[in-house]
Amino acid sequence: MTTVQHAAKQPESHGQPVSDSEPADGRAARSLRSRRAIVDAMRALHAEGDLRPTAPRVAERAGVSLRTVWQQFADKEALLVEANRRDDEILRSLMKQIDPGQPLAARVRQFTGQRARILEQMTPSWRAARIYGPFSAELTHNKVRTLAMAQADLETIFAPELTELAGKKRQQLLDSLHAVSIWSFWESLRTELSLDPGQAEQLLRATFVALLAEAGFR
Repeated sequence: MTTVQHAAKQPESHGQPVSDSEPADGRAARSLRSRRAIVDAMRALHAEGDLRPTAPRVAERAGVSLRTVWQQFADKEALLVEANRRDDEILRSLMKQIDPGQPLAARVRQFTGQRARILEQMTPSWRAARIYGPFSAELTHNKVRTLAMAQADLETIFAPELTELAGKKRQQLLDSLHAVSIWSFWESLRTELSLDPGQAEQLLRATFVALLAEAGFR
């Protein structure tokens, strides 16, 4: 995935991220397992539609005490931020490089298919983040970063077409492709139009083809 550099200072992080490697010290290892279980419990509840789970509910799902939850996380925001970090890891694992040298039709098919899978899998967590985002500087920063990376990905994959356009025409095509491939558009297809994932993916692909054709690319 193409990375985007940000000049602005990043918000201060809440707590330490969950590491994949387990410490040799037994007590530290147990603490890490508890922390992982709490984060996994929060994400599982989000997936089940509980976007505002209480701390006791998270503790129950994780199989830990409420005290353990607050020992691991300073507050609810810290837990949400950690769950958001885990989502970022999953998102990166779903991203597969798409060769911009391929024919346009192949790139559109691969990109829209991959983006549809990512948006669908991330939906529960991003619904929760939308609720808490206005009250969390770090969640807001993560959203801005994710959008910037998504746009940079578009610019790389569809560079052959974008480089043929200049000024406002280039920006208009980029903005249009970006607008229909972000989560808010996907969410409207799934909830407002009540499309299933397959139907939503087909509409996303058809919209991409139409936008590119309007810009002169077929």
